[in-house]
Amino acid sequence: MTKTCPGLTIASHLIMCVCASAWAGDWPTHLQNNHRSAYTVEALKPPLAQQWRIAADQSARPAWSEYPAPQDLWQNLYDNKPRLTSDRAFHVVVGEGRLYYGSSSNDKVVCRSIEDGRVLWTHITGGPIRFAPTLYQDRVYIGSDDGTLYCLNARTGQEVWTHQPEFACEKMMIYNRLCSVCPVRTSVLIDQGIAYWAAGVFSEEQTGLQRYLMACRARDGHVLWTVTPPKPLHGYPLATRDQLFMPAGKSTPLAFNKSNGALIGDFNTQTRQGGSYAILSHDNKLLFGPHYSESGSYLEQYDAGTRTEEGLGWGPGNHLVVTPSACFYASDTALSKFDWIQKKRLWSVPSLYPDALILAGDLLFAGGDSQVAARDTVTGSEIWKASVSGRVQDLAVANHCLFVSTSQGHIYCFQSSEK
Repeated sequence: MTKTCPGLTIASHLIMCVCASAWAGDWPTHLQNNHRSAYTVEALKPPLAQQWRIAADQSARPAWSEYPAPQDLWQNLYDNKPRLTSDRAFHVVVGEGRLYYGSSSNDKVVCRSIEDGRVLWTHITGGPIRFAPTLYQDRVYIGSDDGTLYCLNARTGQEVWTHQPEFACEKMMIYNRLCSVCPVRTSVLIDQGIAYWAAGVFSEEQTGLQRYLMACRARDGHVLWTVTPPKPLHGYPLATRDQLFMPAGKSTPLAFNKSNGALIGDFNTQTRQGGSYAILSHDNKLLFGPHYSESGSYLEQYDAGTRTEEGLGWGPGNHLVVTPSACFYASDTALSKFDWIQKKRLWSVPSLYPDALILAGDLLFAGGDSQVAARDTVTGSEIWKASVSGRVQDLAVANHCLFVSTSQGHIYCFQSSEK
């Protein structure tokens, strides 16, 4: 039996997640870290029970429809996967018992308690929010289509500092939403106290509208450098010790020097490849996509240092998780495990969960249409699943809980009975 509150469904016998002094690992940025590896050592023990569900008044409002994705008639490539999928749901981050996300439908940053899903605070921006926030030292960093980067107090939601270039104050209609002529279309990456992000979606040569990539001190917003990238940047940034990798939406990522913003180079390919989904492996391999081929959309591997294509050759796929010893690869119809060193397939099982994939301890969590499931990493066997409303677009494990975000604007919290 459940009771319904505005925007929230709570199990009648709610198990409190954890006390404030015993939080497990956090999930401070999209896909857990600056490599977007989608992996945490925190383990959950199935079966999991739904603790609460947020039923949003409106689902996410993506900036790009791309349904279906454009067909590449020049190369006779059809049934392509969309390349801009970062705002199909409300992507969450979690820290110290609080869940944070931004909304592309009501333009708010929202903070909720993970114990029962109740709203702790909201902060209204001037435009849609397309990417997950980033948590760093009790602050929340997030960009908006209003052209502003916000640094908020994680406890109260009050502004600590904001940054908006003067030229970004001008507004225009973008897909029936009032936005800045220079919207923030990346998340904020923070490394060693420095925040990096990019804004702008137009070609300055053709429109006169500017775009930029910026680095500033996370604590006070002091600008360290600003550069004009050769093409618009769109996606979740990634970083190594010396380099910053910026997805460029439908185009290929760019590599920049973290210390001064100097362009290092492009990940050029022989065909029209690209995609805003990207991860960095522990051994400095950049994998991104979807690439297009006659056999379907797939992810490809590049050496992050030389930016040369190395060829993964695993066939069509959507998401992956890479550990030092193994890789898990999700396609439309199967979930596979590979030996990362030898690139040898260890197992492959049929799967209905192509839309999201993360690794928590020794369990894989995968999401699909109206379902989320857990699989054993040794055998690939399914050991738990649950029904949800909508297509699963984002997963996170933190503070003893599994969080599931769907295309219907819902966010679910599942928890094991054993911590």
